[in-house]
Amino acid sequence: MGRRGMALLAAALLLAGCGSASTADDGPSEPGSSAAAPSASIDPADLKPGNKPATPEALAAITLEHVGIEPESFDGGDLYFEKDEVGTVLLWGAGRSLEVKAGPADDDLLSTWCEEGMSGCDEVKSEAGVATVAWDLATADGTPGQVMVSHRSGKEERRAVYIGEKITADPRKLDLEVGVDDLVGLVTDPRLGTRTTAKMTKAQVEGFPSEGANGEGEVALTAGAIAAGLLETEAYADIDSFEKADAADYGKGAFGVVGTRPDGSTVTAIHAPRLSAEQQKCPKRLTCSKGDTDGYDGWTEGSAETVRCYPAEGERSAFCGVVRQQAPAPFPGDDLDEVLSGLEEGLEALWPTIPADTARRGESLVG
Repeated sequence: MGRRGMALLAAALLLAGCGSASTADDGPSEPGSSAAAPSASIDPADLKPGNKPATPEALAAITLEHVGIEPESFDGGDLYFEKDEVGTVLLWGAGRSLEVKAGPADDDLLSTWCEEGMSGCDEVKSEAGVATVAWDLATADGTPGQVMVSHRSGKEERRAVYIGEKITADPRKLDLEVGVDDLVGLVTDPRLGTRTTAKMTKAQVEGFPSEGANGEGEVALTAGAIAAGLLETEAYADIDSFEKADAADYGKGAFGVVGTRPDGSTVTAIHAPRLSAEQQKCPKRLTCSKGDTDGYDGWTEGSAETVRCYPAEGERSAFCGVVRQQAPAPFPGDDLDEVLSGLEEGLEALWPTIPADTARRGESLVG
Protein backbone atom coordinates (compact mmCIF):
# COMPACT_ATOMS: atom_id res chain seq x y z
CA MET A 1 0.00 0.00 0.00
CA GLY A 2 1.39 3.44 -0.91
CA ARG A 3 1.83 6.37 1.45
CA ARG A 4 -1.43 8.00 0.36
CA GLY A 5 -3.39 4.82 0.94
CA MET A 6 -1.87 4.20 4.37
CA ALA A 7 -2.47 7.76 5.47
CA LEU A 8 -6.11 7.60 4.43
CA LEU A 9 -6.47 4.28 6.20
CA ALA A 10 -5.01 5.86 9.34
CA ALA A 11 -7.46 8.74 9.07
CA ALA A 12 -10.33 6.28 8.97
CA LEU A 13 -9.03 4.14 11.81
CA LEU A 14 -8.09 6.39 14.68
CA LEU A 15 -10.55 8.72 16.31
CA ALA A 16 -10.88 9.08 20.04
CA GLY A 17 -12.65 6.97 22.58
CA CYS A 18 -11.79 3.34 23.15
CA GLY A 19 -11.22 1.35 26.27
CA SER A 20 -8.30 -0.99 26.82
CA ALA A 21 -7.96 -3.92 24.46
CA SER A 22 -5.10 -5.96 23.08
CA THR A 23 -5.06 -8.41 20.20
CA ALA A 24 -1.40 -8.33 19.21
CA ASP A 25 -0.02 -11.44 17.57
CA ASP A 26 2.71 -11.67 20.20
CA GLY A 27 0.19 -11.99 23.01
CA PRO A 28 -1.69 -9.55 25.19
CA SER A 29 0.16 -6.52 26.42
CA GLU A 30 -0.21 -5.25 29.93
CA PRO A 31 -2.01 -1.93 30.42
CA GLY A 32 0.81 0.53 30.17
CA SER A 33 2.01 3.48 32.03
CA SER A 34 4.13 5.75 29.89
CA ALA A 35 7.17 7.64 31.01
CA ALA A 36 6.18 10.34 28.53
CA ALA A 37 7.50 13.39 30.31
CA PRO A 38 7.92 16.76 28.57
CA SER A 39 10.93 16.92 26.25
CA ALA A 40 13.98 18.60 27.74
CA SER A 41 13.61 21.28 25.05
CA ILE A 42 10.12 22.27 26.24
CA ASP A 43 9.66 24.77 29.05
CA PRO A 44 7.03 23.18 31.37
CA ALA A 45 5.52 26.67 31.79
CA ASP A 46 4.62 26.58 28.07
CA LEU A 47 2.57 23.39 28.41
CA LYS A 48 -0.87 24.96 28.62
CA PRO A 49 -3.83 25.21 26.28
CA GLY A 50 -4.32 28.26 24.10
CA ASN A 51 -7.24 30.01 22.45
CA LYS A 52 -5.82 30.94 19.06
CA PRO A 53 -6.88 29.00 15.95
CA ALA A 54 -4.16 26.45 15.31
CA THR A 55 -2.36 26.29 11.97
CA PRO A 56 -0.71 23.30 10.31
CA GLU A 57 2.66 24.97 10.91
CA ALA A 58 1.87 25.37 14.62
CA LEU A 59 1.18 21.64 14.87
CA ALA A 60 4.42 20.92 13.00
CA ALA A 61 6.34 23.11 15.46
CA ILE A 62 4.80 21.34 18.46
CA THR A 63 5.57 17.97 16.90
CA LEU A 64 9.24 18.81 16.40
CA GLU A 65 9.55 19.66 20.08
CA HIS A 66 8.63 16.05 20.89
CA VAL A 67 10.23 13.93 18.17
CA GLY A 68 13.84 13.96 17.05
CA ILE A 69 13.39 13.92 13.28
CA GLU A 70 14.39 16.25 10.44
CA PRO A 71 11.46 16.45 8.00
CA GLU A 72 12.38 16.82 4.35
CA SER A 73 8.92 17.99 3.29
CA PHE A 74 5.37 18.48 4.53
CA ASP A 75 1.98 17.44 3.21
CA GLY A 76 -1.62 17.97 4.20
CA GLY A 77 -4.81 19.52 2.90
CA ASP A 78 -8.06 17.74 2.11
CA LEU A 79 -6.18 14.62 0.99
CA TYR A 80 -5.71 13.88 4.69
CA PHE A 81 -7.96 16.16 6.76
CA GLU A 82 -11.61 17.18 6.98
CA LYS A 83 -12.64 20.85 6.96
CA ASP A 84 -13.17 20.86 10.75
CA GLU A 85 -9.71 19.37 11.40
CA VAL A 86 -6.27 20.92 11.44
CA GLY A 87 -3.22 18.84 10.75
CA THR A 88 0.04 18.30 8.93
CA VAL A 89 2.15 15.40 7.67
CA LEU A 90 5.91 15.36 8.15
CA LEU A 91 7.83 13.32 5.54
CA TRP A 92 11.45 12.11 5.62
CA GLY A 93 13.75 9.23 4.80
CA ALA A 94 12.65 6.20 2.82
CA GLY A 95 8.88 6.49 3.00
CA ARG A 96 8.61 7.58 6.63
CA SER A 97 5.78 9.88 7.63
CA LEU A 98 4.21 11.27 10.78
CA GLU A 99 0.65 12.54 10.46
CA VAL A 100 -0.53 14.82 13.29
CA LYS A 101 -4.03 16.22 13.59
CA ALA A 102 -6.71 17.59 15.89
CA GLY A 103 -10.44 17.58 15.28
CA PRO A 104 -13.85 16.46 16.54
CA ALA A 105 -13.90 13.13 18.36
CA ASP A 106 -15.89 10.12 17.20
CA ASP A 107 -16.97 8.08 20.21
CA ASP A 108 -17.46 4.79 18.37
CA LEU A 109 -15.01 4.42 15.50
CA LEU A 110 -11.83 3.66 17.39
CA SER A 111 -13.65 1.29 19.75
CA THR A 112 -14.82 -0.71 16.73
CA TRP A 113 -11.36 -0.89 15.20
CA CYS A 114 -9.73 -1.74 18.54
CA GLU A 115 -12.07 -4.71 18.85
CA GLU A 116 -12.08 -5.87 15.26
CA GLY A 117 -9.49 -4.28 13.00
CA MET A 118 -6.13 -3.65 14.67
CA SER A 119 -3.24 -5.95 15.50
CA GLY A 120 -3.14 -4.41 18.99
CA CYS A 121 -4.74 -1.66 21.02
CA ASP A 122 -4.14 -0.51 24.58
CA GLU A 123 -4.50 2.44 26.93
CA VAL A 124 -1.38 4.21 28.16
CA LYS A 125 -1.34 6.54 31.14
CA SER A 126 1.00 9.49 31.26
CA GLU A 127 1.41 12.52 33.51
CA ALA A 128 -0.69 14.56 31.09
CA GLY A 129 -3.56 12.12 30.57
CA VAL A 130 -4.62 8.81 29.06
CA ALA A 131 -3.82 7.97 25.45
CA THR A 132 -4.83 5.05 23.26
CA VAL A 133 -2.04 3.26 21.40
CA ALA A 134 -3.04 1.13 18.41
CA TRP A 135 -0.92 -0.62 15.83
CA ASP A 136 -0.95 -2.70 12.66
CA LEU A 137 1.82 -5.23 12.17
CA ALA A 138 3.92 -5.44 9.03
CA THR A 139 2.64 -7.85 6.39
CA ALA A 140 4.31 -10.25 3.99
CA ASP A 141 3.47 -8.03 1.00
CA GLY A 142 5.78 -5.31 2.29
CA THR A 143 3.35 -3.03 4.11
CA PRO A 144 5.39 -1.86 7.11
CA GLY A 145 2.50 -1.46 9.52
CA GLN A 146 1.75 1.67 11.49
CA VAL A 147 1.57 3.08 15.02
CA MET A 148 -1.31 5.33 15.98
CA VAL A 149 -1.70 7.23 19.25
CA SER A 150 -4.83 9.14 20.20
CA HIS A 151 -5.83 11.33 23.12
CA ARG A 152 -9.25 12.80 23.81
CA SER A 153 -9.48 16.28 25.33
CA GLY A 154 -13.05 17.46 25.82
CA LYS A 155 -14.85 17.07 22.50
CA GLU A 156 -11.60 16.90 20.51
CA GLU A 157 -9.32 14.08 19.49
CA ARG A 158 -5.58 14.67 19.04
CA ARG A 159 -3.88 11.98 16.98
CA ALA A 160 -0.48 11.00 15.63
CA VAL A 161 0.14 8.26 13.05
CA TYR A 162 3.67 7.00 12.37
CA ILE A 163 4.38 4.97 9.21
CA GLY A 164 7.59 3.71 7.64
CA GLU A 165 9.40 1.40 10.06
CA LYS A 166 8.55 -2.28 10.21
CA ILE A 167 6.19 -2.95 13.11
CA THR A 168 6.89 -6.55 14.11
CA ALA A 169 5.47 -6.54 17.66
CA ASP A 170 3.91 -4.26 20.26
CA PRO A 171 5.63 -0.96 19.33
CA ARG A 172 6.31 -0.21 23.01
CA LYS A 173 8.79 -3.09 22.88
CA LEU A 174 10.54 -1.86 19.73
CA ASP A 175 13.39 0.60 19.31
CA LEU A 176 11.70 2.95 16.84
CA GLU A 177 12.93 6.27 15.45
CA VAL A 178 9.66 7.78 16.68
CA GLY A 179 8.82 5.96 19.89
CA VAL A 180 5.47 5.46 21.58
CA ASP A 181 6.52 7.62 24.54
CA ASP A 182 7.29 10.49 22.13
CA LEU A 183 3.88 10.12 20.48
CA VAL A 184 2.05 9.95 23.81
CA GLY A 185 3.85 13.11 24.93
CA LEU A 186 2.87 14.79 21.67
CA VAL A 187 -0.86 14.00 21.65
CA THR A 188 -1.25 14.85 25.35
CA ASP A 189 0.56 18.20 24.92
CA PRO A 190 -2.21 20.72 25.80
CA ARG A 191 -1.05 23.03 22.98
CA LEU A 192 -1.90 20.40 20.35
CA GLY A 193 -5.49 21.08 19.32
CA THR A 194 -7.66 23.02 16.92
CA ARG A 195 -6.74 25.95 19.16
CA THR A 196 -3.27 26.60 20.49
CA THR A 197 -1.19 29.32 22.13
CA ALA A 198 -0.29 32.57 20.41
CA LYS A 199 3.37 31.63 20.72
CA MET A 200 2.87 28.48 18.67
CA THR A 201 0.83 30.25 15.97
CA LYS A 202 3.87 32.47 15.45
CA ALA A 203 6.35 29.59 15.29
CA GLN A 204 8.25 29.21 12.04
CA VAL A 205 9.30 25.75 10.90
CA GLU A 206 12.19 25.49 8.44
CA GLY A 207 11.01 24.25 5.06
CA PHE A 208 7.29 24.57 5.84
CA PRO A 209 5.40 25.61 2.68
CA SER A 210 4.34 29.24 2.50
CA GLU A 211 0.81 28.27 1.52
CA GLY A 212 -1.13 27.88 4.74
CA ALA A 213 1.78 29.14 6.84
CA ASN A 214 1.70 32.10 9.18
CA GLY A 215 1.70 34.88 6.61
CA GLU A 216 -1.49 33.86 4.81
CA GLY A 217 -4.66 35.48 6.15
CA GLU A 218 -2.85 37.47 8.85
CA VAL A 219 -3.13 41.23 9.32
CA ALA A 220 -1.66 43.82 11.66
CA LEU A 221 -3.08 44.05 15.16
CA THR A 222 -5.72 46.73 15.83
CA ALA A 223 -7.52 47.92 18.95
CA GLY A 224 -10.66 46.14 17.75
CA ALA A 225 -8.71 42.92 17.25
CA ILE A 226 -7.42 43.16 20.84
CA ALA A 227 -11.03 43.40 22.00
CA ALA A 228 -12.03 40.40 19.90
CA GLY A 229 -9.04 38.46 21.23
CA LEU A 230 -9.99 39.18 24.84
CA LEU A 231 -13.52 37.91 24.20
CA GLU A 232 -12.01 34.65 22.92
CA THR A 233 -10.42 33.99 26.32
CA GLU A 234 -12.19 32.07 29.03
CA ALA A 235 -11.24 34.70 31.62
CA TYR A 236 -12.64 37.75 29.81
CA ALA A 237 -15.45 36.36 27.65
CA ASP A 238 -17.95 38.29 29.84
CA ILE A 239 -16.67 41.78 28.98
CA ASP A 240 -19.70 43.96 28.14
CA SER A 241 -18.14 46.92 26.36
CA PHE A 242 -14.84 48.33 25.14
CA GLU A 243 -13.27 51.72 24.58
CA LYS A 244 -9.84 52.73 23.36
CA ALA A 245 -7.24 52.97 26.10
CA ASP A 246 -5.13 56.06 26.72
CA ALA A 247 -1.75 54.52 25.87
CA ALA A 248 0.32 57.71 25.74
CA ASP A 249 2.42 56.64 28.74
CA TYR A 250 3.44 53.32 27.17
CA GLY A 251 5.79 54.64 24.49
CA LYS A 252 5.57 55.45 20.80
CA GLY A 253 3.18 53.28 18.82
CA ALA A 254 1.35 51.86 21.86
CA PHE A 255 -2.39 51.25 21.66
CA GLY A 256 -5.00 49.15 23.39
CA VAL A 257 -8.47 48.86 24.90
CA VAL A 258 -10.26 49.02 28.22
CA GLY A 259 -13.05 46.48 28.68
CA THR A 260 -15.75 46.73 31.36
CA ARG A 261 -17.22 43.60 32.94
CA PRO A 262 -20.68 43.08 34.52
CA ASP A 263 -19.28 43.41 38.08
CA GLY A 264 -17.82 46.83 37.25
CA SER A 265 -14.22 45.64 37.04
CA THR A 266 -12.12 46.72 34.09
CA VAL A 267 -9.50 44.97 31.97
CA THR A 268 -6.89 47.08 30.18
CA ALA A 269 -4.79 45.50 27.43
CA ILE A 270 -1.96 47.46 25.77
CA HIS A 271 0.30 46.51 22.86
CA ALA A 272 3.52 48.48 23.42
CA PRO A 273 6.30 48.11 20.82
CA ARG A 274 8.57 50.59 22.63
CA LEU A 275 7.91 50.16 26.34
CA SER A 276 10.74 51.74 28.34
CA ALA A 277 13.12 49.56 30.35
CA GLU A 278 11.87 51.20 33.54
CA GLN A 279 8.27 50.24 32.79
CA GLN A 280 9.32 46.64 32.31
CA LYS A 281 10.27 46.50 36.02
CA CYS A 282 7.96 45.99 38.97
CA PRO A 283 6.69 49.34 40.34
CA LYS A 284 7.03 49.91 44.09
CA ARG A 285 3.25 50.10 44.54
CA LEU A 286 2.92 46.39 43.69
CA THR A 287 4.03 43.06 45.11
CA CYS A 288 5.62 41.24 42.19
CA SER A 289 6.94 37.97 40.94
CA LYS A 290 9.15 37.57 37.89
CA GLY A 291 7.44 36.65 34.63
CA ASP A 292 8.58 33.83 32.36
CA THR A 293 10.10 36.40 29.97
CA ASP A 294 11.16 40.01 30.57
CA GLY A 295 8.46 41.62 32.68
CA TYR A 296 6.55 40.79 35.86
CA ASP A 297 3.29 39.79 37.53
CA GLY A 298 2.23 42.35 40.12
CA TRP A 299 -0.69 42.88 42.46
CA THR A 300 -2.12 44.95 45.29
CA GLU A 301 -5.61 45.28 46.79
CA GLY A 302 -8.12 45.23 43.95
CA SER A 303 -5.54 45.60 41.17
CA ALA A 304 -3.25 43.21 39.32
CA GLU A 305 -1.19 43.48 36.16
CA THR A 306 1.10 41.45 33.96
CA VAL A 307 3.86 42.79 31.71
CA ARG A 308 5.67 40.58 29.20
CA CYS A 309 8.26 41.65 26.63
CA TYR A 310 9.20 39.50 23.65
CA PRO A 311 12.37 39.80 21.52
CA ALA A 312 12.33 40.17 17.75
CA GLU A 313 11.96 36.85 15.93
CA GLY A 314 12.10 36.40 12.16
CA GLU A 315 10.09 39.20 10.58
CA ARG A 316 8.39 40.08 13.87
CA SER A 317 9.66 43.13 15.75
CA ALA A 318 10.18 43.15 19.51
CA PHE A 319 7.16 44.22 21.56
CA CYS A 320 5.65 44.23 25.06
CA GLY A 321 2.16 43.38 26.25
CA VAL A 322 0.50 44.88 29.32
CA VAL A 323 -2.72 43.51 30.82
CA ARG A 324 -4.26 45.03 33.96
CA GLN A 325 -7.39 44.11 35.92
CA GLN A 326 -8.92 46.68 38.25
CA ALA A 327 -11.65 45.40 40.57
CA PRO A 328 -14.17 47.44 42.61
CA ALA A 329 -13.06 45.61 45.79
CA PRO A 330 -9.90 43.79 47.01
CA PHE A 331 -9.28 40.38 45.51
CA PRO A 332 -9.96 37.56 47.96
CA GLY A 333 -6.63 35.95 48.77
CA ASP A 334 -7.57 32.59 47.32
CA ASP A 335 -8.61 34.14 43.99
CA LEU A 336 -5.24 35.65 43.09
CA ASP A 337 -4.05 32.65 41.06
CA GLU A 338 -7.20 32.85 38.95
CA VAL A 339 -6.69 36.58 38.41
CA LEU A 340 -3.06 36.16 37.30
CA SER A 341 -4.00 33.27 35.04
CA GLY A 342 -6.59 35.51 33.38
CA LEU A 343 -4.01 38.23 32.81
CA GLU A 344 -1.71 35.74 31.12
CA GLU A 345 -4.56 34.63 28.86
CA GLY A 346 -5.10 38.26 27.93
CA LEU A 347 -1.52 38.55 26.68
CA GLU A 348 -2.40 36.26 23.79
CA ALA A 349 -4.60 39.05 22.35
CA LEU A 350 -1.59 41.38 22.01
CA TRP A 351 0.61 39.71 19.36
CA PRO A 352 1.53 42.02 16.45
CA THR A 353 -0.35 40.04 13.78
CA ILE A 354 -3.64 38.23 14.03
CA PRO A 355 -5.99 36.23 11.76
CA ALA A 356 -7.99 38.45 9.43
CA ASP A 357 -11.27 37.06 10.75
CA THR A 358 -10.33 38.18 14.30
CA ALA A 359 -9.72 41.68 12.96
CA ARG A 360 -13.10 41.63 11.23
CA ARG A 361 -14.87 40.56 14.41
CA GLY A 362 -13.24 43.44 16.25
CA GLU A 363 -14.30 46.18 13.83
CA SER A 364 -17.54 46.94 15.66
CA LEU A 365 -16.34 46.34 19.23
CA VAL A 366 -14.46 49.57 19.96
CA GLY A 367 -16.04 53.00 19.64
